[in-house]
Amino acid sequence: MRVRGGSRPFDPDPDLLRLPVLGPDADDRALLDHATELCAERCDREVVHLAFLDGAGRQVAPAGRLHNVPRLPRRRDVDELVDLFRHQGLRARARQVVCVWQTVDDDELDRVAVDAWVTGLTRSLGAGPLRLRAFWHRTPSGFTVPGRFGDRAGGAAGD
Repeated sequence: MRVRGGSRPFDPDPDLLRLPVLGPDADDRALLDHATELCAERCDREVVHLAFLDGAGRQVAPAGRLHNVPRLPRRRDVDELVDLFRHQGLRARARQVVCVWQTVDDDELDRVAVDAWVTGLTRSLGAGPLRLRAFWHRTPSGFTVPGRFGDRAGGAAGD
């Protein structure tokens, strides 16, 4: 994954300019609805969906996708993704970022890898003005909420 120079893998999607507001008091159903809208496509490829939000949970930039993100992160992979989030978020004056980590399988390695990503992102983004608001793992069988975001007990929404 390269995020420097002109080869940033950020892929804005103009169809996703109108995500629902994710207010500070959003319940589990509102969170799941937000995730479902963010990645309204078939779950047949490895991709990371993301959106930047202001402090009130309103979308401030087109939602995007990241391709070719390493399955298991090294520290520098997490740092590069955090740099990308901070750079893009600063440009949009975002205060929050939400992610849906989409995998085509839900095996043990996928779960370990997604948990490693969410742990690294949470730790790195916790010290800055942009915070990780929500994080979901999506597989063909639905959504789960990894790590500190819900102990993998998030709502399941099938495709």
